[in-house]
Amino acid sequence: MEVFYHARTIIKDHDSIMAAAGFLSKLAFKNTDRTVNLFKPFQKLINSRLARKKLIPANVQFTDNQFKKTGIFMVKNKIGRVAIFAGCTIKHVYPELMFSAARVFNALRYEVVFPTTEVCCGAPFRSLGQEAMAVSYAQKNYETFIRLKVDAIVSLCPTCVVALKKHYPVLINKELENVYDISDFLCGKIDMSMIEESGPAMRKPVNLKAVFHESCHQRNELKNGANTKNLIRQLQSEDQTAQYNIELLEPAKQSCCGFGGTFSVFFQDMSNFILSETVKALDKTGAEAVITGCPNCIFQLSKAIQDKPIYHLIEIIEEAIAPSA
Repeated sequence: MEVFYHARTIIKDHDSIMAAAGFLSKLAFKNTDRTVNLFKPFQKLINSRLARKKLIPANVQFTDNQFKKTGIFMVKNKIGRVAIFAGCTIKHVYPELMFSAARVFNALRYEVVFPTTEVCCGAPFRSLGQEAMAVSYAQKNYETFIRLKVDAIVSLCPTCVVALKKHYPVLINKELENVYDISDFLCGKIDMSMIEESGPAMRKPVNLKAVFHESCHQRNELKNGANTKNLIRQLQSEDQTAQYNIELLEPAKQSCCGFGGTFSVFFQDMSNFILSETVKALDKTGAEAVITGCPNCIFQLSKAIQDKPIYHLIEIIEEAIAPSA
C-alpha cells in the first residue's frame, strides 16, 4: 500500500480532478465542525440532490461534534480507562454510536474519554496523495492521545484503526500504543452471564436474525472479522424463547460495499454496481437486519437498504449488556 500512497503523491500534481478533490478535502476536514455549520442551512436542499445521485443515503443528517469540551463518562469501581477515537463519520453522521460505546464501556466498568481535540485520522488525505496534510493530522492526533492517561485507545471505525496503527509510524515515525478496534478490545470481555446479571426486566426482549457484513479494512488489514462474529455469537442462546437472542447469518461471500471514500464519488457507476451485488448477497440470507463493525459501510449500505435496519456492532452489544436508561 505504501507504493500506492507514494504514487498518489506524484499523480496529484498531474491530475486536475485529484488535485481539486484534495483541495476540497482540506477545506472540509481542516475544521469539520465549521464545515458542518456552514453546510447546515443548505442541508435539506443539497442532501436531496446528493441522495438522488446516490452519493449519500436518503434522510442522512450531518451534525456538530457532540463534545465541545472533552467528554468523560465516569463509573463507580472502575477497572480501567479508555479513550475513544470516534472518527469523522461517527462524529458527524452517527454520533449516537459514541454514546453507545460509552454505555458499553461503563457497563464493563471502564471510564471513557472523548478528547475534543481529536481531528481526522488522515486516511482521506493519503488516498488523495495529500501526504503533508496526513502528516499534520497524524501529529495532532498523536499529541492529543499520547497525553491521555488511558489503558487503551479504541475506535469503532476500522479505517481509523488502520491509520492510527499502521500509517502513523510511517508518517511521523511515532506510534500510539494500545490502539484497538472495538472487536479486538471487547473480545473475551463479554458473555451471556453479563446479560443474565443485568436483569431481563431492564431491557426490551430482542430476538433478531441478522447477517454480518465485514468491511474491507477489517477483512484485509485488521483481519479480525472472526472476533466480531464471536462477540455476536456469544449473544446467541440455544433457548429460542430467551430474552435476548441473536441468530447470526453470513452471505455466501463477504464483499466490498463499494464505498472506499472518494472512490464512490470518482467511480460512481462501479461503486453502485459493487453495492448492488453486495446487497443482493445480503438479502439472499433472509436476514431481518444487517450488522457491521464499520460506520462507513453503514453509510454506503444505507443508500440501497431501506427495508431493514443496519446496526453497528456496538449497538448490538449495548442492547445486550447496558441497563436501560
